[in-house]
Amino acid sequence: MLYDHHSALTPHLREREVPFDRAWETRRNLEREWLQCEPQSFVLAAQNTDGYVGYAFVRVRSGEGFAASWNASQPLAELVTLVVLPEARGQGAGSALLDAVEAKLGELEIEDMVIAVVTTNTEAVRLYERRGAVPFITQFIHRVQPAGEATIPK
Repeated sequence: MLYDHHSALTPHLREREVPFDRAWETRRNLEREWLQCEPQSFVLAAQNTDGYVGYAFVRVRSGEGFAASWNASQPLAELVTLVVLPEARGQGAGSALLDAVEAKLGELEIEDMVIAVVTTNTEAVRLYERRGAVPFITQFIHRVQPAGEATIPK
């Protein structure tokens, strides 16, 4: 579901998509590694009477070198994933997950959380901004032209 959601949000990157099976295997392996190597990292799930409706995956990692020109907590939290089933969106599950994430980070005495969002995911951006998150870094992806094929504007 998350793969399909990101795909729908980024039609301009369609030719860069990795097949779902490969993407899921890579993600699963990364998350397993983070949980093993970063023992304060955690996963929280949201559920209603019908079952699970979403989850949050939070890495707790070193803040070392994150932003040399700015102060960030040590350790630093990173909200890797926050996902809610489409039929459960707009009913408070995302906010409840963020409340639980922030409560857990408070227990761990972690002051800062980095949140990466697909730029076109305006609903998620609004959710994070309503909760006090502020834009920090904008990242672009740029396909480098092979040598000799660079175009020069006239």
